[in-house]
Order: sequence, then C-alpha cells, then structure tokens
Amino acid sequence: MTHEILKPSFVRNDERGSFVEVLNGSHWESLITGSMNPGALLGNHYHKQTLVFFYVVQGSVDVKTLHVETGARDQFQLGASQGVMLHTHESHAIRFLVPTQFIMMKSLHYDPANPDTYELRVD
Repeated sequence: MTHEILKPSFVRNDERGSFVEVLNGSHWESLITGSMNPGALLGNHYHKQTLVFFYVVQGSVDVKTLHVETGARDQFQLGASQGVMLHTHESHAIRFLVPTQFIMMKSLHYDPANPDTYELRVD
C-alpha cells in the first residue's frame, strides 16, 4: 500500500497572518497536538476501528507502515505542512527526525476501557 502525502487544500497569508485549511470532508472525535524530540518514536501499533490523520506542522518524521492483513509495507518521510491517513489494520511507527510539532486526529476518541490499540512492531 502506497500512502498519499496530503498537503493543505487552502492557504492564505496576508498582513493578519497565516490561515491553513489542512483537511476537510472528514469527521473526527479526537484532536491531539504535541511536540517531539529527535529520535522519539510513536506507534508500533495498529487500530481495528480508528482512522488516524497525522500532520506535521514544523519539523520532519520518518513513517513506516505494515498492513496486518496483507503484509503490505510502506516507508516515507513527511515534512512541514504534510500529512497522511493511517488506516485501520495498519501498524505504524513514526520516528521524529528533528524537533517536530504535529497534529493528530482520530476518528474515535481514546477509551481506556476499549483502547483499540494493538501492539505490532513495524521494523
């Protein structure tokens, strides 16, 4: 499975500042933002029900994926203003290459009673 690297659908820069429409046409229950240090790793797990959108605001990451049903693998980098959909049954590992700010949205919110998170190392 080859991933499509998504870029903002609309960007406006003027004297007021910057306005970036990152994604549209989707429904999300959870919005997460964070900053990670070089070498940090997120993931090595997959979700059976949760769709994840991962977007780099500033910085860069290396992403590896493994589809648990088909065995399909992919590896790619995301830089500033780039994002990717991480699909169900797709284990993902995101390694931060430089200090990075990101946004992550999930189609289902985290529920500790039913976390929908299944460990599976990608590399």
